[in-house]
Amino acid sequence: MVTEPATPSALNEPAADQPEAPSRTLTSAELGMIEHWVQLADAFGVPKSLAQIYGLIFTSKTPVSAQACVDVLKISRSSAGQGLKTLREIGAVRSAFELGARREAFVIESDLGVVIQGMFKGRLVPAFDLFFTQIASIERALNPHKDAFLVGRIQKLHRWRTKLGRLQKWLIK
Repeated sequence: MVTEPATPSALNEPAADQPEAPSRTLTSAELGMIEHWVQLADAFGVPKSLAQIYGLIFTSKTPVSAQACVDVLKISRSSAGQGLKTLREIGAVRSAFELGARREAFVIESDLGVVIQGMFKGRLVPAFDLFFTQIASIERALNPHKDAFLVGRIQKLHRWRTKLGRLQKWLIK
C-alpha cells in the first residue's frame, strides 16, 4: 500500500538552499494509481519505491524533482535519487527543462516502446549476455559422454538464446 501523503504544512516548506514550488498533496485517485503501479511493478520484481516514484511522475501535470518525491512519497533522498537514476537509465523518465528551475525535474517517457526497449537493452540484454557467456565456459569444461544430461540442457539454452536474439531484433526495430 502507498504511504499517506504528507501534511500540507510539511509540503509547503522549501529546502533551505533553494526555493521550490510547494509539493502537492495526492488525491485519492492519484494514490490509487500509484498503488496500482506498485502492484504491477511487484509482478516484475521491481522495488516498491521505484514504482511509487514512477507513479508520482505519471500522475503529475508538472515535472517532478527528487525532493518532491521525498516530500510526497515519504521516501529517503537516496531512494529518490537512485530510483530516478534507474528510471532514467531504462528510459521510463526523462529530464524536463523548466525555466528558472535550479533542481532537475522529470516527466514520464510517454512512448511505451521506448520504455520497453530501454528495459530490454539496458537491463535484460546485458544480464542474458553475461549468463550465456558463463554457461559457455561451463559447457567447454563438460565431458559430452559423462555429462550428456547437462549438455542437452545447454543445447536447450542455445535455442533460448536464438529466440531471445529474434525478440531483441523485433524490439529494437
